[in-house]
Amino acid sequence: MPEEALQGLQFVIRYPDGRTEQLVVDADTVLVGSGAHCEVRLPAEHAALEHVALSLVAGGVHAQARSFSPHPTINGAGFVQTPVLPESVIGIGGVQLWVSTVDLQERQQQVIRKKKQTTSPLTYVAAIVGLPLAAYMILAEPATDRTQMVQGTPPALWGDPVNTCPQSSHDAALAVALDKYSVASGKRERRPFHVEDGVAAVPMFETASACFRVAGQTAAAGEAQRAAQDLRSKINEDYRAHQVRLEHALTVQDWATAQQEVSVLRAFTEGKQGQYVVWLSNLDRRLELKLGRKEGSS
Repeated sequence: MPEEALQGLQFVIRYPDGRTEQLVVDADTVLVGSGAHCEVRLPAEHAALEHVALSLVAGGVHAQARSFSPHPTINGAGFVQTPVLPESVIGIGGVQLWVSTVDLQERQQQVIRKKKQTTSPLTYVAAIVGLPLAAYMILAEPATDRTQMVQGTPPALWGDPVNTCPQSSHDAALAVALDKYSVASGKRERRPFHVEDGVAAVPMFETASACFRVAGQTAAAGEAQRAAQDLRSKINEDYRAHQVRLEHALTVQDWATAQQEVSVLRAFTEGKQGQYVVWLSNLDRRLELKLGRKEGSS
């Protein structure tokens, strides 16, 4: 059976000063906006944090407005949801975008051929806008530059420890503390099977500790705080270990192990945003397609 074509989205972006950029993104859905988590980042003076979402649908492109300040347009007319033809012009503030589908495998071969002569201009474009262009290149055979495998810095799983209780009265604080401690304990037990439960348990233990202190339960507060600290340390160690295992699996082209590690890391970073999280999502899709093709050919 012929291999399924792997499609991505190709963008041509024109800024009000006449500058033009071209880039390719390996993703089913691409956010366009000024936010750091957006795959296509535009200047804040032209776009909201999330302005337009573009999706691959049945081989075509579909656009959905996420912000109306200013109202995004297609060929000069405002829209909420609309199909996007290759020649259509999307307007966001003073920026114009042309979007089309692209065969990533064919594009990948073009990039590899260019890299033999010089660094691809697309590499510089991706560096400017912070996009994981190498995400669709890392599974290439022969192997590409391994230093480009990991895209972005893995996000921190938590912020600063919680040290305040949402209740100030003795009885209400004690009720919150008991509830949070009970739920956190259950999530801690499920952590070996669902890492996201362990991540969620940490701030719950911290909140329980803070509320036990408000309720005058010093011993219980200390126990909850120790549970939170211990869990923070163990989960962070596991988080780093899975990152290293993924990098090694990609280096030796052990795609099955890489897929397992991606799945675990996506669970760790559930609800997080940023370039690394987007890279994991794109890599998961690539691995699924690659392993699916291998099974189909066997």
